[in-house]
Amino acid sequence: MGSALRAIAYGIFIFLEITIVVLFIMSLAAIAAFRSVGARKRKRRSETANVPRLIGSGTGRDSG
Repeated sequence: MGSALRAIAYGIFIFLEITIVVLFIMSLAAIAAFRSVGARKRKRRSETANVPRLIGSGTGRDSG
């Protein structure tokens, strides 16, 4: 009976260890996804900030 209990305890330990590793990897993936979305928003914001200047340069007038 002692060896069966030891096997169950070992199985629970392995399960918890794998669960912790998976949660860690998922948290790293979530951080990477949020950073990617933030970078995309910053890029879009900088592109839209240049639109008035680009529109003004297309009128044929000297902007300087």
